[in-house]
Amino acid sequence: MPAISIKKQLEAMGHSADILCLEDLYSDREAVIEETKRSFHQDFRLAKMSYRMPTRNTSAIDAGLADKLLGRLVDDMYDTVIIFSGFWMKIINELLESCDHYKDRIYALHMDAGQSLSWKGFDRSCVKDVWLYSLEHGKVQSLLERPVVVKPESKRILVHGGGWGIGDYASRIKQLNELGYALDIVIYYPDEIDTDDMINTYYLLDPEWKPDEKRSEYPRLLIYKEGKFVPFGDNTGDINPLRELMNRDVAVLSKPGGGTLSDSLITATPLILGEELARYEADNKKLWIDLGFAVDLSELLNVEHSGDDEPKTEELLEECRQNLLSAQTGLPHVLDLII
Repeated sequence: MPAISIKKQLEAMGHSADILCLEDLYSDREAVIEETKRSFHQDFRLAKMSYRMPTRNTSAIDAGLADKLLGRLVDDMYDTVIIFSGFWMKIINELLESCDHYKDRIYALHMDAGQSLSWKGFDRSCVKDVWLYSLEHGKVQSLLERPVVVKPESKRILVHGGGWGIGDYASRIKQLNELGYALDIVIYYPDEIDTDDMINTYYLLDPEWKPDEKRSEYPRLLIYKEGKFVPFGDNTGDINPLRELMNRDVAVLSKPGGGTLSDSLITATPLILGEELARYEADNKKLWIDLGFAVDLSELLNVEHSGDDEPKTEELLEECRQNLLSAQTGLPHVLDLII
């Protein structure tokens, strides 16, 4: 999703841009991705355990497909290469060994406040690091997109688990309802909907959408109405499907993934953060709470009500929102640091 955002912004600036997906180099893409995705979605403990173990996604790469990609990169001679994951580093190192053109042209765009596991064990001296936010420096350093802020119009909270729907958020739905909030819940498989739920609204990210080189539009968002899912909002693929919900809702409940932090900053939407997946997400969570952009889920659920029966949660979330609005001022756009 961040890569799609960058591509669309570059094209709006008059540049041509392509998206290359590491997954397109997997010899058995469906087996490698889909089975893992569903397993992690269904079992948060399994996902956490897997992220603690040393891993190399490069082991799934087909050598023949990688060679074809390297040949294409040499032929096309891109002015700039932006990578979002350390899993690209093996290919990048091979590219630099065979083509001097790319020296000083490769940027590593870090979506987390600390170093994510994908970079573990790789020497990054051959790439230029660009950080959106940094726990080490205790601040936000750049914006993925220019801010577009719309004042919340409803007392609703958006609930999602990032791109793979990972987290412990589903068990908290009733507790948030008891605080007086209706929820916009993003599910990841149609059979997850609670058809008896008369309080909350359910959305589904298009299950047919898959990231690949030929598809550089956002997935559609579907809304559950009258017993079926129908298109919601802009369905051209030009707009991040969650932005409309984020701009109208007072907060987002999610795990502290890097993309969620970026969405929070761009829209000035406070985060209610559940349990982190790995150490780098713990860094994300600490930074966002330290900066006053988020509250811990357990803290929110334990907050006392004031004497007039108005929950203090509203005050907490509005304070976070104002902090986010203040933080947007004067921040450079990430592409200003690259292009």
